[in-house]
Amino acid sequence: MTADKMMLLSTLTSHLHNPLFHTTAMIGPLLAGGLLLAAASTSAGVLSAEQQQLLAAGNPAEAAGPAKKCGKCHGESGVSDDDEIPHLAAQPASYLFKQLLDFAADRRDGGRMNKTARKLSEQDMANLVALFASTELPPMQDEPLPPEPKLVSSGDTARNLSPCKDCHGADGKGKADKYDAPALAGMPRPYFVAAMQSFKEGSRQNDADAVMRDAAKTLSVAEIDALAAYYLALGKRQPLPPQ
Repeated sequence: MTADKMMLLSTLTSHLHNPLFHTTAMIGPLLAGGLLLAAASTSAGVLSAEQQQLLAAGNPAEAAGPAKKCGKCHGESGVSDDDEIPHLAAQPASYLFKQLLDFAADRRDGGRMNKTARKLSEQDMANLVALFASTELPPMQDEPLPPEPKLVSSGDTARNLSPCKDCHGADGKGKADKYDAPALAGMPRPYFVAAMQSFKEGSRQNDADAVMRDAAKTLSVAEIDALAAYYLALGKRQPLPPQ
């Protein structure tokens, strides 16, 4: 054995008999795994037990003050009068809560919404979303419902696309589950298209498990527009006049 090899063997042996070596070797992967898990949980917007309790106990009666500020953009009672701004009324509380948390933490770029959300406590958020979730989206004059796009009920196995209704419900009113999918029924058409485009381009990344990004990037402009028209009519809403 050469002198160099003997020196290397001696060095390795001394490390193996050093308790700190074992501790570092074990803790390193654990810390790395923990940080990755924390990052994944944060990006997916997973709620803590305390946040879930706050959400469940949200009190609409305590939301009147903050709701007035929301109304400046989202309309009275959360019913938007601008096709480029979403309704808050009738959205699942869990979805709205997650979006506010994401705005506050800059996980979603919403312009002035990020600053606005940071001014709210989590209790304020819980009260606000309880108010809007309990508010119905008033129907407008019935529009003929266009043919249901195949993607709504069947998805597309060739593109590995699940049906829209699996997450957003057959009625388009959303579901409070792992993905906290929003209500699409009655959503303003221009806003729907813009949201889908941001997922398609990857500029919006606060969807759990990248579900919407993966779906949107396979959709054509025509498919997105057909879905937007269908869900607007499903909510018995009409295009709003230009601002």
